[in-house]
Amino acid sequence: MTPASHRAQLVGMLAEAAEIEHCLMCTYLYAAFSLKQHADEGLEPDELAAVQRWRREIIAIATDEMLHLVLANNIAVAIGARPHYRRFNFPIAAGLFPADIAVELAPFDEATLDHFVYLERPADVAERDGTRYEKTSYHRRSVAGRLSMLPDDYTTVGELYESIAESCELLVQHSGEAKVFIGPRAAQLAMQDFRLPGLMTVGTLAEARQAVDFIVQQGEGSRESKSGSHYARFCAIRSEWQGLKARRPGFEPARPAARNPVMRNPVVSGLRVHVTAEPAATLLDVANVCYELMLRLLSALADVTPRSETATARRREMTDQTLALMHMLGDMGSALSALPASDKHPGVNAGMTFTASRTVLTYLSVETATLVLAERCGCVADRLASMAAQPGAQPWLARHAQAMRRFSNYWSADHDAHWPAIAGQAAAAVPPVAPPPVTAASPAPAEPRPAPKPPDEARGRDVLLRFDTQRCIHARHCVLGEPEVFLANTPGDWLYPDKATPERIAIVAHTCPSGAVTYERLDGGPAEAAPLVNTVRLRENGPLAFHAEMALAAPPNGGSSLRATLCRCGQSANKPFCDGSHNAAGFKASGEPPTRESQPLAVRNGTLRVDPLRNGPLEVSGNLELCAGTGRTVDRLTSTRLCRCGQSQNKPFCDNSHAVVGFVADGV
Repeated sequence: MTPASHRAQLVGMLAEAAEIEHCLMCTYLYAAFSLKQHADEGLEPDELAAVQRWRREIIAIATDEMLHLVLANNIAVAIGARPHYRRFNFPIAAGLFPADIAVELAPFDEATLDHFVYLERPADVAERDGTRYEKTSYHRRSVAGRLSMLPDDYTTVGELYESIAESCELLVQHSGEAKVFIGPRAAQLAMQDFRLPGLMTVGTLAEARQAVDFIVQQGEGSRESKSGSHYARFCAIRSEWQGLKARRPGFEPARPAARNPVMRNPVVSGLRVHVTAEPAATLLDVANVCYELMLRLLSALADVTPRSETATARRREMTDQTLALMHMLGDMGSALSALPASDKHPGVNAGMTFTASRTVLTYLSVETATLVLAERCGCVADRLASMAAQPGAQPWLARHAQAMRRFSNYWSADHDAHWPAIAGQAAAAVPPVAPPPVTAASPAPAEPRPAPKPPDEARGRDVLLRFDTQRCIHARHCVLGEPEVFLANTPGDWLYPDKATPERIAIVAHTCPSGAVTYERLDGGPAEAAPLVNTVRLRENGPLAFHAEMALAAPPNGGSSLRATLCRCGQSANKPFCDGSHNAAGFKASGEPPTRESQPLAVRNGTLRVDPLRNGPLEVSGNLELCAGTGRTVDRLTSTRLCRCGQSQNKPFCDNSHAVVGFVADGV
C-alpha cells in the first residue's frame, strides 16, 4: 500500500481504518447476539456452556475493536482531524473497501467463523474466506501527486495500519513532529473516560507507532507469537465448534437470525431481509436510535474537554451514558435474534441492523446538544415504557426506559442550569452543574443518613483504644485475638485496653480489615504505619477490603484512612462502607476472579485516592494491587473504577450497570 504524501491522505486512511474497526465491531456483535443462550433452545449442557463461552469471547473481541476504533480516532485527532464514527450501512457495497474485504451482518455459523478468521489473519498465514461471502474483483489504485484523500489497496487490515504508521513517519520527516501532531490530547478519549486496557492518547510519532503496533498485535498477533490475538481466539472457537459438530451433527449453536436485515424495503430483492413483523420492527427501531445516540455521544466527547469541573462532570456523564447504551444494545440485539422477522421470510428471525444516520453526528454547540439529547432520550424512554407495558414484555425494557428517562432529565437540567432564558436573552453566567430533577420515573434521592455515632473509646495506661461500630463487619479478629480486651455482647463497658500490651492491641488493630479498631499509643510507641504495598482484597460474596494510605472521600467519624471495607453489593445503609447487607441480600461475587495480565508497579505504596462517585462506582487512583481473597494478585493498577452497585457483569470492575439499574448513593 502506498503511504500518504500529505495530511489529507493520512486522514483518509485513518477514516477508513475507523470504518473497518466500526464495521468489524458490529458484525462480531451481530454473530454473538445470534447465539443461543438458554437450556430450552435445543442444546446439551456441555454445548450450552461452550456457546455461552463463545458469546462472551466474541463480545470481548468486539470490545477490542471498539478500542481500535478509538485509537484510530485518537491518532486522527492528534494530526488535526475530528474523530470519525460514521460509516455506510450493511452490507458494505463493493468499492468502499478493498475487494478482499467483504463486510455483512450474518448469524454465527461455519462460514461466518471462517470469515472472521480470514479478516483477522496475519499476512504470513493462509486462510480461506467464508463460502457465502461473494466478492467482486476490482483494484483501488492511487495516483501519485493527487490532493484527494483516496485510500489505496491493501491485502490485510494490518497492512493498512502499517502504512498509516509509515505515513506518520514520512510526514514527520518532511514537516517535523510539532507540525504534524497538532491536535489537542484533551479532545481524545483516555483511560479516565473508558477503562479499556491499551487505551492511550497520542501526541508524538512514538505514541502513534505504539498505538498502531498494539492494534496489529491484538488482531493478528506478533511475528513471534499469535496466541491471545483475535486470529488465535477465533481459530480456537472454530476448532471447538468443529469438534462439537462432529460429535453431534445436529448441533446448531445459533438462532436463525436474518442475514443482512434491514429496516426499509430493499431496492435489490433477495439480498436483504426486511424486518416488518411485530414486536421485532418496533424494537429494532428503538435499538437503532440507541445506537445512533451512542455514536452522537462519542462524537460530542471531542468537544467537551475536561478543562473545568463543569466540563469534567459533563464528560463523565456522557461516557456513563455511552456505556449504558452499549449494554442496552446487548439486550435488544439478543432479543431481536429470537423474534420472527417477517411473514415473507418464515423461519427467519430478525437482528440488529446498526443503521447509521445520514445526518452529521456532531452537534452545533453544547447548548443545543443538551436540548436535543433531552428530547431524543425522552422519546426513547416513552417508547420503551410503552413496550414494557405490553403483556409478556421483557423486564429489562422497563429498566432501560427508566435509564433513558434519567438521561433525558439530566440533559434538561444541564441546559436549564447553564443556559437559562432570561427575558428572551441568550444566556447568563454559567453556574455549577445542577442535578437532574426528580420525576416519577427518576430514582428517588438517597435517604438522609443519620448523624454518625462517635466511636467507643477506652483509655488505658499505655494506649487509647477506639472502636467504630459503624465500620465493623464482624470479622471477629478482635474478640478472637484478644478476648479479654474486647468483651463482645457485654452491656456497658466492654473495652479493656489494660488487659493486653500496646503491641498486642496494635496487632489486633492491624488485622481488622474494616478499620473499626484503631489505637493511639500513650507510651511513646509507634503509631500504625502505612503499608509497603497498597492492596484491596476481594472478599467472597462480600466487600472490598482496602489496606492503603487512603484519601477516602468523607470517611465518617474521622476513621482510619489505612484500612476500610467498602460495599460492593449496593445494599449497605452505610455507603460507601459495608454494613453486612450482602449476607441478607444473598449477594454473589467471586473472591477469586481470573488473573489479568499486568506489569509490576514501579512504586507499590503512596497515597491512594478513593472517591465514591454519586450514583456510581468507586473511582480509585494511585498504586494498587488487586488481590483475590487468598492473596493472589489479580491485577496491578494505577487507575480504575470498581463496582459498588452489585450489578456489574465484569466484577469487581465497573461496567456502568449502575446507570442502567438506577443505583442511588451519595458521592462526589
